[in-house]
Amino acid sequence: MTDAAVQVVSEPAACAVRFSPAADVYLSLRYRDATLRVVLYDSHPRHVHPHLAAACESRRRAALRLLRCVVRACQGDWGFGEAREPGGGTRLWAVLPWSGARAYGRPGLTR
Repeated sequence: MTDAAVQVVSEPAACAVRFSPAADVYLSLRYRDATLRVVLYDSHPRHVHPHLAAACESRRRAALRLLRCVVRACQGDWGFGEAREPGGGTRLWAVLPWSGARAYGRPGLTR
């Protein structure tokens, strides 16, 4: 599942660095029950103005197109939203099941 995992970690990390006003990014990887869970926090706060919030969310989704495609191909799930932690910012998460991720990018293997 290495190929899929590298994509699912690198895309949101690059996006976090691009959108975050600070250099600090928190990344957590956890493999349990045949599933890789990725959680990433950056310090980009949610905009209070609805139009700015919608535009920012749209730009972030566009920047994460590859992540969306990889997760879908692996039959996983992903999303992002406001972090509930005291520091605020944005929380992104992705879930990759081993069964889908091991076949990612390998011709001839059924997904």
